[in-house]
Amino acid sequence: MIASNSRTANAEDEPIRIDDLDQRSIDHVLTTTRAVRRRLDLERPVPLEVVNECLEIGLQAPTGYNLQNWRWLVITDEETRRELAEIYRRSLEPFVELMDDELPEDEQTRRVAASSLYLAEHLHEVPVHVIPCTTLSVSGERELWDRMEYESDPLNMAASSVYGEVWPAAWSFMLALRSRGLGSSLTMIHLAEEPTVAELLEVPDGVSQAGLIPVAYFKGEDFRRGNRRPLEEVAFYDRWERTDPLG
Repeated sequence: MIASNSRTANAEDEPIRIDDLDQRSIDHVLTTTRAVRRRLDLERPVPLEVVNECLEIGLQAPTGYNLQNWRWLVITDEETRRELAEIYRRSLEPFVELMDDELPEDEQTRRVAASSLYLAEHLHEVPVHVIPCTTLSVSGERELWDRMEYESDPLNMAASSVYGEVWPAAWSFMLALRSRGLGSSLTMIHLAEEPTVAELLEVPDGVSQAGLIPVAYFKGEDFRRGNRRPLEEVAFYDRWERTDPLG
C-alpha cells in the first residue's frame, strides 16, 4: 500500500481563519472544475501518491452519522482498464442510439456528446480509473425506510441516502485533482453491467458502485467557467417558480 505524503492528510494543522483563506483561488477551482474528456493526457503517468493524496481529501466530506460507508477502487492495471473500457463502450451504445433522438440540437450539447464518445473510445488509455462505491444499496435502504411506514414510496429517499453518502466525497476528490492539474469526470454508464464489473473487480455482494472517474493530467491551458443557465431561471424562493422571497 502506498502511503500518502500529504501534509494535509497526515498533519494536525493549526486551524485557518476564514479571513486568511484565498477566496479567489477557492472560487476558481469550484467554478472551473469541468468534466474533462478530450483534454486528458493519455500518455503522462499519474503517480498513485497524488491519487491517494486527493482521496485523503475526499474522505473529509460529510457522511450520514459519520458512518463513512464509501469504498474506493483505484484501477491502474492495463488489462483491467481495457476490460472496463470494453464494458463501458458496450453499455454506451444503446444510450447513444436513444439519446440521438432525445437531445437538443444546439452546439454545446453536440460538443458534449462528441466528447463523451471520445472518452469512450479512449477510456482504456486513461492511466487511472477510480470507482467510488458504497456499502449501502438502494434496495436495502428502501426496505429500511419501508419499515417506518411513510405515506409515500421511499424509493427516492433510499436512492438519495445511498448515493448521498459517496458523491460528496467523490466531488471533493475531483476538486482536489483539479487543484493539482489533473482532470476527471464522473461517469456511470458502465453500471448497466454492474454485476459484470463486480465480477471483474471482485466486488463483494452488498457493495454498490456509484460511478467511474477517469483520472489523468489535463492538456492545454486552464479551464474557464462553464456556460450555465442564469440563476433567476433555476433558483426559487419559498415556493416553486417563485423568483423572489416571500415577505
